[in-house]
Amino acid sequence: MVKELMFFIDFDGTISREDICSTMVKTFAREGWEEINRLWEEGTLSTAECAGRTLELMEVEPEELEAFFKKVDIDDHFLTFVKWTEQKEYPLYILSDGYDNYIKEVLLQHELNLPYYANHLEYAQGWRIKCLHLDKDCRKCGVCKTGLVEDLLKPGYISVYIGDGYSDICPAEYCSMVFAKDQLVGLCQEKEIPFYQYDNFADVQTMLEKFINE
Repeated sequence: MVKELMFFIDFDGTISREDICSTMVKTFAREGWEEINRLWEEGTLSTAECAGRTLELMEVEPEELEAFFKKVDIDDHFLTFVKWTEQKEYPLYILSDGYDNYIKEVLLQHELNLPYYANHLEYAQGWRIKCLHLDKDCRKCGVCKTGLVEDLLKPGYISVYIGDGYSDICPAEYCSMVFAKDQLVGLCQEKEIPFYQYDNFADVQTMLEKFINE
């Protein structure tokens, strides 16, 4: 039986080597963002609330931030992984609770034409978040990754989620296969979600090829 796979992939810390959103805040925000981030990780603040408060602490002009986004490094093996999914004709979507501003820049730099869903960072006498894919009932994340998986998943396909952090736990609970690293490993263990641990996309591809051939 042919296994039809469909990929849903986090961006910050998964495709990108660093969490770009976190690095941006550490670089340009005044003191106080650590407590705001802690409240978000505890679930006290939603993504929109956390970002709203944090962005008030940001002191950076649009041109400087754009230059910062141009320096983003990605997983060395991601481009090979994308080529592999294209050869297999496996659909691939990027789902991020970060910002499309830097995702678009990275994809352009690497000549990748991949669909992505993320929040948007706007500047109008200060920075603000625009949440384009909220769940109207939950509103925990700026981008409801689980809702997007539900909407995008084709009948008969196996959903594969690849991520690393807090915003990935809900889609990890929903998807059929999960690849986890960093914080997502502990979260999956706490919730008893089966997962494959990986370091990079070469690991993911190797494990998937074994799964396909079994």
